[in-house]
This record gives sequence, structure tokens and C-alpha cells, in this order.
Amino acid sequence: MSTVVVFSLLIGSLLGGRFRIFILPPAIILGAAILGAVSAWHGDGAAHTVVMILVFAAVLQLGYFCGALLVRTRAAVYRGKAAPSLDSQGIG
Repeated sequence: MSTVVVFSLLIGSLLGGRFRIFILPPAIILGAAILGAVSAWHGDGAAHTVVMILVFAAVLQLGYFCGALLVRTRAAVYRGKAAPSLDSQGIG
């Protein structure tokens, strides 16, 4: 279960840094299908599979939020800085 949490957090942060909110539903559906297939292959029970998919979806959204927040914060910091001037460096 902890592997699912770590990987869904990483995947969510990558998606949050790159895409808009509309990527979450397809990512959750694809991840749920993969987790369901792997759980069935391992012979896990239905309750365990459902809990794992719910944890995956929740942590994926948390990772998405953190990744998007990080990218927006970094963009705001860089936007606030003034561009270096060649005159202030004594060149020219």
C-alpha cells in the first residue's frame, strides 16, 4: 500500500506541474484500471482493491495540488524579479 501512496504522490506532482485540472479524471481512471488488474492478478479481495483505488485517487489529487502549487509559486518568484541590467554591471 505504501508503494501505491509514494508513486501516486510522485505521479500527481508531475501531472500538477505539467497539466491543467482536466488530466485528473483520465489519470484516475487509468490508474484504477491498472490497480484493479494488478490486484486481481495477485488475488486480493474486492475490499482491498477498492481501498487501494480510493487511496490512489486521494493521494494523486494531493500530489497534483502540491505540484501545481510549487510550479505557480516558482513562477511568481521569477516573475517578481527584475531582469539584470547591463548598465548596472559596468559593461558598455
